[in-house]
Amino acid sequence: MFSFHLRTTRGSGLKKDNREAHEGVWRHRVRSCLQRLWPFSQRGKNLTKASQGQDLIEQGKNSSDTQDMRKPCRHSDISSGTVVKLVNNLVPSLQKGDPSFVPAFLSTYRRCATTLQVLDLLFLRYSHFTADSEEDEQVKNTLCSFLETWMDKNPEDFCDLSDLLPLKYLKAYLSVYMPHCDLSVRVKKLLTQLEEEHAKDSQVKDEDDSDLGTHISSDPEILWV
Repeated sequence: MFSFHLRTTRGSGLKKDNREAHEGVWRHRVRSCLQRLWPFSQRGKNLTKASQGQDLIEQGKNSSDTQDMRKPCRHSDISSGTVVKLVNNLVPSLQKGDPSFVPAFLSTYRRCATTLQVLDLLFLRYSHFTADSEEDEQVKNTLCSFLETWMDKNPEDFCDLSDLLPLKYLKAYLSVYMPHCDLSVRVKKLLTQLEEEHAKDSQVKDEDDSDLGTHISSDPEILWV
């Protein structure tokens, strides 16, 4: 899942070893953190499909991607990499200044995939950033911009009290890759708020069930003659 490409020069062997050791620790942390929230039971199968679809972004154009979103999605479309191609083009479309691709995707993706599936493909696509890379920093900023737009346009995708896994998954990713960004702070606060609301709702439900049980047990016994 994770690949690291290090540029080295002569005489930098010690720095390289230290950097590789450091990245090894981070790789372990990323896997541990994200796999605890992995949304699929068949990880290997989905991972293989996603990896095979990585190159599709280079083969399509924005116009063809938009046409894909207008077509009804079937299982065969998903298995052939349609969703993968669309997800992989989210950040590039924003970087190119395309004003229509992201809104079109957010309004139609539910026909083809769940929120967790889109997050999984997106996080797989951006599972490694090079330190001190200006290009990667731009990608991070654009990715954050998309995620913020997603949360603003489709808040129900992340604010369902009965299913907070998408928000937890997003928090786990941001905590590893962008822990100090404004979005990470926003997600943490939102998750805390929703978890508190969920706990209160559960407590009220338990109290209502308890009161109902007490009421039933206190009803007078009816003797049939």
